[in-house]
Amino acid sequence: MKIVAYDPNLDSEHFSKLHKAYLKLLNEKDSLKYLSISGVSFDSHIITALLKNSKQEEVEYYVALTSDNNIIGISAFKPDLIKGFEIIETIVNNNHRFKGIGKALINEGIELAKIKGFKAVDISVFADNKDMLILLIKTGFKPIRIENHARFDGEDLIHLKKYL
Repeated sequence: MKIVAYDPNLDSEHFSKLHKAYLKLLNEKDSLKYLSISGVSFDSHIITALLKNSKQEEVEYYVALTSDNNIIGISAFKPDLIKGFEIIETIVNNNHRFKGIGKALINEGIELAKIKGFKAVDISVFADNKDMLILLIKTGFKPIRIENHARFDGEDLIHLKKYL
């Protein structure tokens, strides 16, 4: 497995592969409830808009690739000089979880934040996503705020920060 940057705005192959991977990964049964505030599935039009707006939103994508270049995980990072560096999502294919891929993607974000000169990294996770919470706490993130009833089913959103 390797972690590489993917820019959907510079390379049509990156766009196509990210689009296909997002469509699959975001809509996996065990993923959707952790990645959608509304609980509504992500369709092709939403993912296309997400990727096309990434340049304007200054979102950077990194993917975990198998040896045959299949995307098995994605992280999206948003460096913002005013709001700070945020990991806006990390998702791993259900068949590849608990193999260190999520940790590698999170660590990629931490290293990118350091390179860009940020002093902290922010991330948010739903309170019932225990596996991600455990990973983040083991990686040095600390809870800083809870947003009550943030998801469609009333689940809370926990905001965490790691100081670099």
